Amino acid sequence: MDFSQEDLFDACDRLVAGLLERAGVAAPPVDALRVAEDHLGIPVEWAEPEVDERGRPRPSSRRPAGGITLSPHMSAEQQQSAAAHGIARALLPDLLRKLDIEPGSESKQAAAHFRGLLAARVLVPTRMLRSALRACKYDLPALHRAFETAAMETVALRLLDLDSPCVISVVDDGVVAVRRGNATPVTKKLTPAEQACHDRVAELELPHATKAGGWTAHGWPVPNRRFKRVILRAVPDETDV
Repeated sequence: MDFSQEDLFDACDRLVAGLLERAGVAAPPVDALRVAEDHLGIPVEWAEPEVDERGRPRPSSRRPAGGITLSPHMSAEQQQSAAAHGIARALLPDLLRKLDIEPGSESKQAAAHFRGLLAARVLVPTRMLRSALRACKYDLPALHRAFETAAMETVALRLLDLDSPCVISVVDDGVVAVRRGNATPVTKKLTPAEQACHDRVAELELPHATKAGGWTAHGWPVPNRRFKRVILRAVPDETDV
């Protein structure tokens, strides 16, 4: 594929920005359900979740053609995420054409990656995120309040798409579930600053910041999860923002 990551991000940003402008969305939060139904005409269906023979929920095999299936048991954030992914499916052919890819010729892995980029930008559009940073700085709970239709994790991971070098980690009950950086490759091993910050946040269930070993880590507890989840944003001290 003959395009750079910057080309891909720019194409996603432009597609989503154009859609939201046409839908009259000028500021967060973005109501993806309204955009999907009222502006794009994507059918939305409510259905009880499917269960297996033991009564455990399983992924639904039903979805209206090109549409969105919601369950009454979904949280508001989960409903918005489903709508954002429905919008991403609708935008995907246009994105592929902008990248000079014939729709239908892309791999399943590429299609899933592109849809993920689009869905995240629907709920946390880049231009709106940059604007919100002027008031909220990098205070994740404040940003989450601005983009309240997106999960806190989605807002945090969108920070990787900005210019400031950082590493975002999601830690569940002390186990690193996600750790990504936007400047250099990273592993799932936390730095001393991140580990110390995590431990303090997990202990107090309050935001905390730790500086160690050339890094500054900011951490926040994520409310309303079935387990103890902490999100960390670490930056090199020379770019401590």
